[in-house]
Amino acid sequence: MNLSWLLPDVKGVPVLMYHKVVAGGNDSLTITPEKLIEQWSFLKSEGYQALHLQDFLNILSGSAPLPPKCFLLTFDDGYRNNYEVVYPLLQQFGFKATFFIISEVLGPVAQQVYHEGGNKMNLEELVKLDPDTVQLALHGHHHEHFDQLNIDEITDVMQKSIYAFKASGLPFFKVLAYPYGARPAGEVSGQMKHWMAENGIAAAFRIGNQVCKIPATDKYELKRIDIKGTDELADFKIKLRKGKLKPF
Repeated sequence: MNLSWLLPDVKGVPVLMYHKVVAGGNDSLTITPEKLIEQWSFLKSEGYQALHLQDFLNILSGSAPLPPKCFLLTFDDGYRNNYEVVYPLLQQFGFKATFFIISEVLGPVAQQVYHEGGNKMNLEELVKLDPDTVQLALHGHHHEHFDQLNIDEITDVMQKSIYAFKASGLPFFKVLAYPYGARPAGEVSGQMKHWMAENGIAAAFRIGNQVCKIPATDKYELKRIDIKGTDELADFKIKLRKGKLKPF
C-alpha cells in the first residue's frame, strides 16, 4: 500500500522543477523526452493549465484567482537541450515554462565558450525563444551557493545577474530560483530578503518538495517539486498533488 496518498492536498500551485532532458537520461537531474511527454500528456488529458510566470505572480499577489487545475513549469540552468528538446515540446503541447538562467552565459566572453560546444544555451538561442512560451528569470551569476555568501557578495551576484540580462536585451523577470535550492540563514537571510524587496525581486523559489501554498506566507521561500528521471508516472501523479512521495 502506498501511504503517500495519506498526505493532505494543499491549496496552491504545483511548481514543477526540471533540469536536463536527454535521450537515455535517468538520474536526479535528467529525464528522457519519452517520460517528459508521458507526464505532460497526463497533465493535458486531465485539463491542467500551464501558467505564464506573470499569471503565477498575479495569483501569488492576490490580483488574480487561483484556477482549479494549474501548474508552473520551471527548468533550471539553461541547458541547450531545453532549447533543442523542451522548447519544441512546449509549443507542441501549448504549454508555458520558466527557464532560470545562469547569467554568466550572457556575457561576451562566455558567449564564445558556450557557442563552441558548451552544454548551455547561448544568447543567440535564448533570443529565439518566444517570450509568451518561455519566460526567463534569475539563477545566480556563476550558479553560486547563496548559503555560503555574505550579504555584500549576494547583492553583488544579484546586481551582476540583473545587469547581464538588461545588457543582453532579453526580456526577463526579476524572479530568482536559488541555485542548489540553497538560501542564506539567520541575519543574512533577512538582509537578502530586504534587499530583494527594495530592488523589485517579485519572488524567489527554493525546493522543499511541496505544492506552493496560495496565499504564500513568504514570497521569497516558494517551494518547488523536484521531478527526477527515476520517477515513474505513478510517482509524478503523487508529486503533482502532494509534492513528495513519502508521507513521513
